[in-house]
Amino acid sequence: MPQPGRAPSRVLVSPDVAPRAPHLWCVLRAAGPGAPGGDVDLVAFSTAHLDDGAVVAADALSWLDVGWANQVGAVRWTAATGVVGQVFVAPEHRRLRVAAKLLMVAAGVRVALGWASLRSDGRLTDLGDSWLTAAPEWWRHRVPGRAAHLPPMDRPPTDDLRPGG
Repeated sequence: MPQPGRAPSRVLVSPDVAPRAPHLWCVLRAAGPGAPGGDVDLVAFSTAHLDDGAVVAADALSWLDVGWANQVGAVRWTAATGVVGQVFVAPEHRRLRVAAKLLMVAAGVRVALGWASLRSDGRLTDLGDSWLTAAPEWWRHRVPGRAAHLPPMDRPPTDDLRPGG
């Protein structure tokens, strides 16, 4: 039974939302030291260690023997405002609707914790703009058109989450 103010242990996403997306489980944690206060990261992995939709704390990686380098994708947002600052999908997992599935898990987490609704401020990379253009209408209407161009992300936004990093 979900408890208000507690992160869910699992968020299931309908296959209709992301039909090609792989099995994903996620780590939820406060963003690293270089991120603004109140930012959180949801980092997705696609190993058989946990059930699809599982949400765990970062300390689970050590007992699962999974490293940050195994991540499939990540989303960073500000809990108080809901503004999504970064979405990353590893190149080999792009075009599989991983971002859509990951954002739906993030939406489930934020509802359980009572945080602000996820939204965009219109700052998009070219890949983000392409993703939004291909998104279904029920999702596209939630995101304003591109208001500012961001450079491509060459590496995951969560590199600073690695132990010692």
